[in-house]
Amino acid sequence: MITLGDIIRAHQRLKPLLPYTPLEPAPDLGENIHLKLENANRTHSFKIRGALNAVLSLDDNARQQGIIAASSGNHAQAVAYASHLTGAKAQILMPKHTPNKKVNGVKRYGATPILFGDNYDEAEAEALQRAKTEGTWVSPYNDPQVIAGAGTVGVEIVEQLPDVERVVVCVSGGGLIAGVATAVKELKPDVEVIGVNAESAPAMYNVFYETDKPQVWDTLAEALSGEIEAGSVTVPISQQYVDDMVLVSEEQIAVAMRWMIAVQGWLVEGGGSVGVASLLHDVLPRDGRVTAVVVSGGNVDPETVQSILS
Repeated sequence: MITLGDIIRAHQRLKPLLPYTPLEPAPDLGENIHLKLENANRTHSFKIRGALNAVLSLDDNARQQGIIAASSGNHAQAVAYASHLTGAKAQILMPKHTPNKKVNGVKRYGATPILFGDNYDEAEAEALQRAKTEGTWVSPYNDPQVIAGAGTVGVEIVEQLPDVERVVVCVSGGGLIAGVATAVKELKPDVEVIGVNAESAPAMYNVFYETDKPQVWDTLAEALSGEIEAGSVTVPISQQYVDDMVLVSEEQIAVAMRWMIAVQGWLVEGGGSVGVASLLHDVLPRDGRVTAVVVSGGNVDPETVQSILS
């Protein structure tokens, strides 16, 4: 389990390297609703927080061995950037269907993308195998330093929106919501924290409500796809601090992506828009409470944008 102290130390470590991301009002979405725009972060995703905190926390020997990660894209670019900053080599296992923009982002920072497997779970299994002999594994979510780095989003929300009453967070393996919920609940215990899963990627929803909804790999929310690693520390943290977990459909995600472009003027990927989708379609009530919605990333291929606009 991580503590608020772990998150505050991550906050101080990252502060010189990562500016605060904007917290932007969204009046067309509802009264007192604000968007925490992680798509405006370095590498255009919240993932840079956890990856950079984890890599900076490694000793020199671990970094010299090289970094190995698995990702559908955002964690991959974040690890590549963090490795570039610290002089470490990195190889990133990515599913074959990963958008070109995310693959090119890995190359841009000097890391080696390896396209492997038809889905995230297959890529992760191969990466874990390689990490036994070829380098230091940096998980996209099941790592205390990754979770602490992600938790800095929660610290910023409380600073930027002191009267916040509800925080809405997109969920995959749970690294983001585990960190954000820990920070927010420890700083302001009465704030409600709600996780939003894509129906296509229901792993944490299944854990919370003991359902067995299937993964659907062909989805706009590919960044959220994948099962949760057995024994992941994100599960008990989320069960302790998160108040509710909800689902949004593929069509609702597409509408939210279009809305973000047309109304807010931001390009947001499917996984990053699920919180917006939950409010646009009244999965969560727009009841006037002061709400921060985490928009987790903006890495989306032009082809996907064209398809949702048409």
